[in-house]
Amino acid sequence: MGADRRADRRTVLRGIGTAAGGLSLGGCLGETREAAEPDLFQTPAADAFEAVVDSMRLEERLADVALLDIRAEDAFTEGHVAGAGRIPRSELLDTHYEETPDGYRASPDAVADAIGAAGIAPDDDVVVVYGEGSNLWETYAIYTLRAIGHEGRVSLLDGGYAAWTASNGETETGAAETATQEYEPDLEMNVIATRERVAANVREDGADVQLVDNRSPAEYRGEERDDDVDRHGHITGAVNVKFTQNLVDGGERLRSPADLETLWLDDAGLDPSEETISYCSTAVRGSVGWFVMEQLGWDTVRNYEGSWEDWGTLSDADGYYYTSGPDAGTVVDTFS
Repeated sequence: MGADRRADRRTVLRGIGTAAGGLSLGGCLGETREAAEPDLFQTPAADAFEAVVDSMRLEERLADVALLDIRAEDAFTEGHVAGAGRIPRSELLDTHYEETPDGYRASPDAVADAIGAAGIAPDDDVVVVYGEGSNLWETYAIYTLRAIGHEGRVSLLDGGYAAWTASNGETETGAAETATQEYEPDLEMNVIATRERVAANVREDGADVQLVDNRSPAEYRGEERDDDVDRHGHITGAVNVKFTQNLVDGGERLRSPADLETLWLDDAGLDPSEETISYCSTAVRGSVGWFVMEQLGWDTVRNYEGSWEDWGTLSDADGYYYTSGPDAGTVVDTFS
């Protein structure tokens, strides 16, 4: 990626955070305010990014959004944002995966039923997802809603429930009281990478799309092994950006936009105008990279359903190329 292209993206991103009501979620959840210091109530990511909201913005427009809590049932029962519905992690991934000719993917109908049962309707203009922080399952829930075709904005509460309670946001206890909604899935393939889409763009000596492996460097190199797959390493041509580098405070919130620009645009050297495919072991960690790249202005970024639990079972002889070894590939370790 050329220096001019990176500079253009950085200039645009700086402008988003300062424009009154601009492209950030502040336009739907309160006007953008300039934070004096990064904290859990008003975060830099919410100032800059279109699909990130902090506690301040959520509080200002709480009645206007649908809320999706992805925490464990006991945590939800003990306290949740007033009016929130809940979707178990198992409904997102664990029990609804199916084998298809293009590899593993979550069953759209089953996932849509679970989302509807959580009170989310297809015509909800803004859905805010929250969990313990700004970590794995939060971004995977956002990706899942987008993948089944939700047309409204699906946003992340930066800092999660801890930030909400720290800011004295309105909470309630007990089971969810949301009404079940009818939800018909309509897959949005612009955010989904199938096995065959990946294979069509991977060569024995490289790749024709930008590939990002969000696992640990040890997994990426094939040093850490998973008994569920036959191969250990990474998809040929992928760079490694461990997902935790996008987060601070143990995963409670996103890094600052400036740091994320440094990580993805400068150090990883990726071009937001080029198609990029994010992956990990099961697409959960990959959803973190997918989400951040979208916020940084990527034109097309997809999350590979199945990820290494799919690719690792395949064969080079069939065109599913992989690479391993201590010196293989490129590890980006800006914030390791």
